[in-house]
Amino acid sequence: MNTPGKITVRMLSLCAALCLPLASMAQAIPAEDAAFVAATVPVPSPPLRLSAHPEIRADVLKLLGYARGSYTQGNTLIARQVLDSMQSLDDITRTMLPDGRSVLASIDASTHGAWRAAMLFDPQRKLLALGLVNGHCRAATGDAAPACLPSTHAVLTVFLPPGAEDEMAAPLLVWARQLPAMLAQAAPERRQSIAAVEYITTRPGQPGWEARDVPPGFPASLLHLLLPNAESSSSSSAGKLIAPAGLAGLPMRTQAAEADDEPLPDADITLRSYADFHWVLNTYAKLAKGAQVKGHDDKVVFTGSDASGRYTVTLREPDKDDGVFITVASWRTQ
Repeated sequence: MNTPGKITVRMLSLCAALCLPLASMAQAIPAEDAAFVAATVPVPSPPLRLSAHPEIRADVLKLLGYARGSYTQGNTLIARQVLDSMQSLDDITRTMLPDGRSVLASIDASTHGAWRAAMLFDPQRKLLALGLVNGHCRAATGDAAPACLPSTHAVLTVFLPPGAEDEMAAPLLVWARQLPAMLAQAAPERRQSIAAVEYITTRPGQPGWEARDVPPGFPASLLHLLLPNAESSSSSSAGKLIAPAGLAGLPMRTQAAEADDEPLPDADITLRSYADFHWVLNTYAKLAKGAQVKGHDDKVVFTGSDASGRYTVTLREPDKDDGVFITVASWRTQ
């Protein structure tokens, strides 16, 4: 069972809304499944994958925050796992329910939809719940592949906001039983089956990084420049990498240092936010008030100073899927 961050997990093994085995449910309520399929249509030629759509990303982060867990990957940002599971541009579907709610879904094409995600919206397009079909994968050790449950024992994880009732997400149970085309072609004994359903109450307000992620020598006066709604990506101190763990102790390398433009910072930390780039940019325009600003498009640098010395905040967005990298670097006054 996953315990990502500080969230509440309720596992219903082989149980769904009516507390029947899912295989039995498929036989007991075929009309519900048939109605769901009939109401499901492909979304024609969307301009963006769901994983890259700013509003979708904002909805996912608002519900999940920056908690980590083991679902399609081991001990990884849960929001990242959900977004990766709805990244296929060719497999986006929308289901309009009789009560005005809707289900928007897509798949991870690299798994032919074995990992897939769906969002349940109310008639006003408020996100009510998220569903993720996954294998409770554990992190890989060395060169070994991640250890996941077999496809015949997949898990449907339903993420709910605080105060929501489990039964509210019933349409996601019906959605999870609808196998993508490639999976449906498998032999019956090898066909994917949802063996367990778990309900998780999220705590999106939890910070994505901890005090221990801040590198030694990083000035306390710059802590306000570290967004709480972001995850720690890397850090260095005294010219040596502190994180990622596998590279700790190695000399830090930057484009500026390699070009001899300036000395290495005394300390720096890189966070990653999945918020919209312009939202991050506007946020730092307020946080680094008085700093000089240079750059445009996908890279902007703020340069300022305070009692501790000089600092820079570099914002980079290499693409629409990997988020915005925020590097806060400090050069202390000697």
